[in-house]
Amino acid sequence: SWAEPARGTNAIGTALHDGRAVRIHGAEHFLACNSILSCHAAPIFSATGDILGILDLSGPADDMRDYVLALVQRMARGIADQILGESPLRRLDFRLGQGPQDDDHAILLLDDDARIAGANEAALRTLDADWGRLIGTPCAQWIDGPLHARDTALHRHDGRPLTGRLITPPPAVTRPTLPPQAPKSPAQTGKRPTARPLPAPDTVSSPLLDQAVRALDTGLAVLLCGETGTGKEVLSRHIHARSAWHTGPFIAINCAALPEHLVESELFGYEPGAFTGARREGARGLLRQAQGGVLFLDEIGDMPLTLQTRLLRVLQEREVQPLGSDKRIPLEFGLVSASHQDLKTLVAQGRFRADLYYRLQDMPLHLPPLRGRPDLAVFIDEAYRALGGSLARDALLALVRHDWPGNYRELFSVLRRLRCQHPGPTPVATEGLFPDGTAPTSAFQADEGHAPEDGANVRSRPDTGLRALERQAIEQALQACQGNISRAARRLGIHRSTLYRKLQ
Repeated sequence: SWAEPARGTNAIGTALHDGRAVRIHGAEHFLACNSILSCHAAPIFSATGDILGILDLSGPADDMRDYVLALVQRMARGIADQILGESPLRRLDFRLGQGPQDDDHAILLLDDDARIAGANEAALRTLDADWGRLIGTPCAQWIDGPLHARDTALHRHDGRPLTGRLITPPPAVTRPTLPPQAPKSPAQTGKRPTARPLPAPDTVSSPLLDQAVRALDTGLAVLLCGETGTGKEVLSRHIHARSAWHTGPFIAINCAALPEHLVESELFGYEPGAFTGARREGARGLLRQAQGGVLFLDEIGDMPLTLQTRLLRVLQEREVQPLGSDKRIPLEFGLVSASHQDLKTLVAQGRFRADLYYRLQDMPLHLPPLRGRPDLAVFIDEAYRALGGSLARDALLALVRHDWPGNYRELFSVLRRLRCQHPGPTPVATEGLFPDGTAPTSAFQADEGHAPEDGANVRSRPDTGLRALERQAIEQALQACQGNISRAARRLGIHRSTLYRKLQ
């Protein structure tokens, strides 16, 4: 750690503490052992002014040049600008004056209402402002003139000329894909599973993810509990990607899908000729393939009792003995397990070993069902908009009131089917949810025993409208975050300036 409390005056800790670029040379270091160094550090800022990290270049004190600090600052700003450039928001690139010069390349991020949602350091200097004054304010408050997707004459609020260009990111395109073939197990292919894109952690899974990563990095076993379709495997892959084990493989084992007569050979591996039908070269087994990475035991509650004893021994001793071998092979991996069943109940019924249960649940985490999300209406609305469609208020309310026993897996299947059935721009109404009658109408009743309300009835009852649901989600988030706007915005999955505007 280079934090100031741990190391005294040093470039990294001071830059982190002060939020500015700094050079600490030779004897300026608090610790004498660091006096041989000359260190140059600059913060990398987010679009809203938070410090994302520190970029530091250190070297021998007698061999560092005066220009190094300026170089590090320029690189840190370039990283920040690259992050802003990848934002899905509209981006106003501008500079002070007219001409082709590239110095002080200012960037503003604009939301749908042309309010400023982010800025880089050059924009702060150009507009003579800071993030606190800029974020959430109308762009027109700072810049006068029409915004076009080409160089155009603009003026700063004090009349000084600007040259700018508004860049609108291309819309996300959803392409249909063929259903994938059934994947072969790593034991069959002899290869690691390939990485696949993961959806970003949302406001529900992010706090659980942070807890799980801390637990895994300290050697604890993580147990994910929750109904089917709540995203246990997705969360486990995020845990692997953020943990200290991220450089190793992620080996997922569906304990419910392994044939009982092949479980031992699949898990523990075997030596050549260990049994009739064994591969001539033997097999490493899934446990050994997880070496240096994360082992994910999915549906652990469905593992046969006869195998639980052997698995417990492997997890306790971190050694595996392949079939047909008299040697024990050491193992080292992070352990994440998951089950949609209540393992405590299985233990009480004698269907799951108590000692294995306590070995797996060093850090038990419960993934709440989809219907329990406080921001469910906003979540469904945004998920369908991401597919290129829109929902009428009555349809959205009907979807919100559905019980969703299949959770996220069921929701995304329904939304994709709706988009396939309604490819046009017209918002989908309640009667268009399932025009082919493939789902029982009772599943989408507005209230138990009643049909969904029409648009007029919803408007006449504002306490059940989308705005009321949104208000409730915001109030719950603020209460959970003790009034902290930034944390509440992250919890809701929206920008801080958007939350300020909604509060107003």
